[in-house]
Amino acid sequence: MDLVMRVNTRPSSLSLIFRSYLADLRQWMTRLVTGYAFACSFMLAGAVSLLIAIGIGVGAAFHALEVHYGIWIAYAAIGGAFVLLGILGLVMGRVLLARPAPAVPRPGRQADMLKRAIAVPVVARLIASNRTGAGGSVDPTTRALAAGAAIMLVGWLAASRARRQRDAIQD
Repeated sequence: MDLVMRVNTRPSSLSLIFRSYLADLRQWMTRLVTGYAFACSFMLAGAVSLLIAIGIGVGAAFHALEVHYGIWIAYAAIGGAFVLLGILGLVMGRVLLARPAPAVPRPGRQADMLKRAIAVPVVARLIASNRTGAGGSVDPTTRALAAGAAIMLVGWLAASRARRQRDAIQD
């Protein structure tokens, strides 16, 4: 019974798993922040362009009234270009912000590492105790329970791997 209860999970392997998930989380955050930065920069450029277009439009209207149908066509062309740039920037920023955020990374790889870190030492101890005869003091019921637990653990690993592969194929 002591064999089943003592599972050799090294603190370094748990630390490695945790650091691996933190690295995945950091990459996800970087992509998220970069996407929002691009969207905000396009929206800022669009807003600035619209302000410039409004300024040019007001200047053109004023000058057109002053000169009475002279140079205002040039102002209208420049103002129209800025209006188009402004609207294009705002639409692009809105499209970028409307995209769904990327999903938070799932710790699937780390869970596999944890499963292996737990399963391998248990099975290795069972095999070693049976070969060396060190398990002679353990009663047959405890041996049967430990072997059953090891078989169930290996079956669980195989089933979770098959389910993950099936889910990956469906996606």
